[in-house]
Amino acid sequence: MDIDSTARAILLELRVRVEAGGEGGTYGDRSEALRDLDAILANLSVNKIRELLLPTANLQELSMDCGWGGQFNDLAAKLEKVLGIE
Repeated sequence: MDIDSTARAILLELRVRVEAGGEGGTYGDRSEALRDLDAILANLSVNKIRELLLPTANLQELSMDCGWGGQFNDLAAKLEKVLGIE
């Protein structure tokens, strides 16, 4: 599996979690997270992925609001490793 397909698989797993995880709360917005993930899946960009994974970014906030923050951190760490993001 090459880097792009590995990254895509992790992003798809994140998308599944977003879809199943609830609407979010004060900070995380499910529809925004889905739009962001779909845009990145349509055009893989390391810079956009880096922005998506930032602490206090929408996706992390949504994961914490919906109770899967630990899984988000695990998937984010895998994605950062695959893409060489520090």
